[in-house]
Amino acid sequence: MNPAAEGASLTSVWGPSADNLFASGTGGVILRYDGARWKRTTTPTGNVLNAVWGSAANDVFAVGFDGVILRYDGTKWTPQNSGTTNYLEAVWGTSSSDVFAVGQSRTILHYDGTSWSSMDAPLGGGSLRGLWGSGPADVYAAGVGTKLLHYDGVSWQEITTPATFALAAVWGTGPDDVFAVGGNGAAIHHDGDSWSPINAPAGVHFASITGRSPTDVFALGTNGAAYRWDGVAWTAMTTTSIKAYKSVVAVDAAVVAVGEAGTIHHLAGDAWKPMPGGLTTDFFGVWVAPNGDAFAAGELGTVARFTGGQWNSMETGTTEDLRAIDGASENEVYAVGDVGTALRFDGALWTPIPSPYGLDLHGVWADGSGFAIAVGVAGHVIRFTGATWVEVPTGVTQQLMGVWGLTPDDYYVVGYQSTLLHWTGLQWKLVPVSPGLDHIFHDIHGTGPGDIDIATELLGIASAPEAGALHAGGYIYHWDGATWTPSFQEPIHDVLSVWRASPQRGFACGDAASLLTGTDAGWTRVWDLHDLPAYVRGIHGNAASNVLVVGDGGSIARYSR
Repeated sequence: MNPAAEGASLTSVWGPSADNLFASGTGGVILRYDGARWKRTTTPTGNVLNAVWGSAANDVFAVGFDGVILRYDGTKWTPQNSGTTNYLEAVWGTSSSDVFAVGQSRTILHYDGTSWSSMDAPLGGGSLRGLWGSGPADVYAAGVGTKLLHYDGVSWQEITTPATFALAAVWGTGPDDVFAVGGNGAAIHHDGDSWSPINAPAGVHFASITGRSPTDVFALGTNGAAYRWDGVAWTAMTTTSIKAYKSVVAVDAAVVAVGEAGTIHHLAGDAWKPMPGGLTTDFFGVWVAPNGDAFAAGELGTVARFTGGQWNSMETGTTEDLRAIDGASENEVYAVGDVGTALRFDGALWTPIPSPYGLDLHGVWADGSGFAIAVGVAGHVIRFTGATWVEVPTGVTQQLMGVWGLTPDDYYVVGYQSTLLHWTGLQWKLVPVSPGLDHIFHDIHGTGPGDIDIATELLGIASAPEAGALHAGGYIYHWDGATWTPSFQEPIHDVLSVWRASPQRGFACGDAASLLTGTDAGWTRVWDLHDLPAYVRGIHGNAASNVLVVGDGGSIARYSR
């Protein structure tokens, strides 16, 4: 979700300039880039929007499922009557009064500036997915196997090509320089007289093609595949994702691609990188409200809120690093951090309620009754009941990192040296979890008195007295109501945060871009997000189908399946 701007899969990208781009996607999503960040626009549909194209920044068309067509006038998106319920897959034109849209069952529509009308297409199967032309009398459509459809200003005709696999996309610089690409490395080129094969390696499935010149062409597709044509051969390019690219556009000197799970990448030198977003500070914690709004907290007093489909920074009034965040609803959220910094959000403003003790705070938990517990250095535990913070002496000096509970009289705190304390309402109880092993207990979360997890970093025994403790990997310890047992062990990577959606489902994260999912069968490492930072520090959700992680560099990712 960040540095990409939207968790929805994106299907198409177009813009009149590098600092004015549009991207369409699932759920009626259309994003707009203003040169600094991507922002979601308001559209009147929830249908998938498969393609976007315009003649200018104030004249943009988007097409999609059920024949939907939207037009943007620079202020708002307005539905247009397409005359069809067939899915529309691509849109392209030469001007505001000469626009083509193609799609399911060889549907071809034309807009003359006033209305859309159906055009006759050669009989046959296949859905048209690619569309491009050099002018009103030279338009190509791909999606009919190895053939193309061509419009000469009078009628559409089938063209037989030497393609070795079905073609999906077409683009060119002019009538004598046209490229088409598709599955299994299929690529062909038209020089004005004939088509010739210029295949890429087999196994590469291209979905889109664009370029900056006849010798600087880019074809992108599944599993993060990206290739560059220099006029002689295709060369594989470096990408930072295995998500499928759906569309790519070259405008001015920029080249931008979009795809699955909100992927937005741009060409930086010879590699594809996530496009810079508006959030770049390190995040240490995340909390998701019951209504789906999310809050992420991090360095320099940063708090960002996800609501209405996008993330926006919030004014907190502090520049201290915020180490943890928790809440009860979107109108009751707490964030804590360095030198006793503590903030409370009431749905409108963040208000400081600083701890009078001035000690660093690393964890916070709220139960929904105006009550919160914060923990930090030197065994420090403080309690907020609506007015100020009050010390709850623990009798320990270890640094405390996390807190979670069931009620104000039944909660747990964890920290260094395998420290786990349980507050029973009357006293603290020191709970042994891992006798003989020295852990940093980073986080704790559960769903009830018989379902609790602790995320840990195991410290090994030093080889010499003067040496420090050795890093020895990460664990997750689970409480089933009777005993603490290790449910996960990793010899290399720390586990920094854990969140349980239910007794049958858990999620965790850590260093080395670690993401973990847990079921009754055990924990599994997730490998499909290759552009995460080294440290993924916080995880939380409001359901097993809506879980967020945050980390260094402003990184935010969401699991929503």
